[in-house]
Amino acid sequence: MKKISICIPVLNEEENILNAYNKVIKVFDEKIKSYDYEIIFTDNHSKDGTENILQDLCEKNQKVKYIRFKNNLDYDKSILEAYKHSTGDVAIVLDCDLQDPPDFIFNFIKKWEEGYDVVFGVVKSRKENSIVNFLRKIFYLMMNLNAQFKYPLNANDFRLVDRKLINCFKDNNNLFPYVRGLTFSLATKPIGIEYDREDRKAGKSKLGMYKSFTYGINALLEETFFFTKIFRRISLVLVLGGLLFSIINLFFSFKFLNIYDTLLIILLISIFFLLAIICEYVTRIYFQLKKTEKNIYEKKINF
Repeated sequence: MKKISICIPVLNEEENILNAYNKVIKVFDEKIKSYDYEIIFTDNHSKDGTENILQDLCEKNQKVKYIRFKNNLDYDKSILEAYKHSTGDVAIVLDCDLQDPPDFIFNFIKKWEEGYDVVFGVVKSRKENSIVNFLRKIFYLMMNLNAQFKYPLNANDFRLVDRKLINCFKDNNNLFPYVRGLTFSLATKPIGIEYDREDRKAGKSKLGMYKSFTYGINALLEETFFFTKIFRRISLVLVLGGLLFSIINLFFSFKFLNIYDTLLIILLISIFFLLAIICEYVTRIYFQLKKTEKNIYEKKINF
């Protein structure tokens, strides 16, 4: 019997957990009875009653699994850990607030059975601020300018990922992963399915303006190809442009600038060049240090 792993990241979601759990169980009981399942909750160190509720669920149902982190590792790291601990033939990420419909799990599985290794939801409409929607599209347009893999403009983490991709995550200990980028970069046959995103059922969103901004910055940094390519282009333009300007003024300093001003420009360009080298070096150190292993777990139940 094929097995489906449902991965649900949580942070202070005591009002939504039981509703999400019951909806998922209902989908398996009514629509996909021929599949086994597990539900993996990854908890970013919630401060409300989330921990107690999930421990009770684990006692009642051995197919419910719970990982609690020592501190808040943020959304993407929570998803990555759920993938790494999953045992299903596929894993599906579902937010606890149920803005993404659990019934769509059935649609994802149908497409997977047709041979697609990543099946992602494409948001046709969302009940959200129009400015936020606009900024989100701009962000993905920026990502797509230089990315090796084109990202859909209206997709989030509500997706199915095949086991062969999940196996590639096993040794990934990055503390700041960009999971959407990882899944798209590894997919050989992805497909999107449109759906309407609903309002949050209960509780407050944990992804405010600041979190959205830092998420975007992390995504740009994690898209190594994007970051290094843009960085090198900017550095190259600055250095070569400034150098060319300096050389021209060396020959025509009597018309434009005196020799002291020209030497000052050359010095500034040299500093720019040195800073470019230092930034490149620091960037490489940054990516290397993120692979450092550390114990991030406070507890695991039913593993």
